[in-house]
Amino acid sequence: MRALLLIAFVSIGFVLSGAAQAQQQPEILDARELIVLTRPPEAPLVEQARALGYSLTATDPLDQLDDVLVTLRIPEGRTIPEAIAEIEAAVPGVTAGAHHIYRLQAGSAGGADRTYANALIGWPAEGCRAGRPIGMLDAGVLPGHPGLADGRIVEQRFVDGDAPPATDHGSLMADLLIGHGRLTGTTLYSANVVAPGRDGGDTAGVSSILKAVNWLRAQGVDLINVSLAGPRNKLLNRGLGTAADRGVVIVAAAGNLGPSAPPQFPAAFPFVLAVTAVDRDLDVYDRAIRGDHVDVSGPGVDILVEDGGKLRVLSGTSAAAPFVTAAIAADPSLRGEGAEAIRAKLAALTKDLGATGRDPVFGAGLILAPQNCRALK
Repeated sequence: MRALLLIAFVSIGFVLSGAAQAQQQPEILDARELIVLTRPPEAPLVEQARALGYSLTATDPLDQLDDVLVTLRIPEGRTIPEAIAEIEAAVPGVTAGAHHIYRLQAGSAGGADRTYANALIGWPAEGCRAGRPIGMLDAGVLPGHPGLADGRIVEQRFVDGDAPPATDHGSLMADLLIGHGRLTGTTLYSANVVAPGRDGGDTAGVSSILKAVNWLRAQGVDLINVSLAGPRNKLLNRGLGTAADRGVVIVAAAGNLGPSAPPQFPAAFPFVLAVTAVDRDLDVYDRAIRGDHVDVSGPGVDILVEDGGKLRVLSGTSAAAPFVTAAIAADPSLRGEGAEAIRAKLAALTKDLGATGRDPVFGAGLILAPQNCRALK
């Protein structure tokens, strides 16, 4: 049975400035860049690549994933698909891929009763104690957040040092995880992987995500919340799959591109628990992606969040994912369980919604606070 390292990948709110249309097609950070994962040592790969005309940009050991991340410049006249095929044929066992972009999907929403979420799942006002540290892949947590100023945050940056600060999305997710009335008795390890993209949106690249997961595992983190969604990528499949084989449970937002949109990743990877969002009437969020990969629902429409002394209202599958993350973190019976074991127990941890049993709209149903947490009420 796999030990538990929980990663919750999340995407939040209404999509702004045409980003929804952009996400229908995979976006690439650099069309001349090839990312390769190889078992150490990386020297045979680098030697073969140079012989084929590639130049080396960077190497980053991922000791927690038993790989080395190698970044190459593609020779002129070769496309990314051609480069992938060439390198994988030349060096058996490596995985090559495009440097895909993964986006935050942040926005505001309106509504009447915005304080329903805790009551909907039976979460007590005083919060619940977490049985493990929590990690987060997101934008950085902005300094001075009044609800997050007690020294419970350790942060590491995985974006270009010259990049300006990205959105405040990281602070909003931190508030849903460890803010007032949420999880207590834990430390949040915040891995900042998000920077402003060329189009003004907030994005993260594959290499930043992999390096951040490697760092979080090295800190002993066993619960990670990640606010990103995007295309299928072989490198993430390999890196996160290796992590899953060694105790990683990934809890991912299903995504906000609409009910007819194709699956978003990492939510659609088979080793991932995918989260969708519902409102106070237990209706599904109208922009939530649907499919057989959807595992569980959480409150995610008109969610009240503290933002530096102000209150924000958010909607989306990422607003729902922290409720699922927190419920698993607060449940001692799930400590040490892997994704498959948790998936098998979801019927007992949820309230069934929609069609009887698991369905592609709500998954197993609405996540509920664990019994030990409800007893605090």
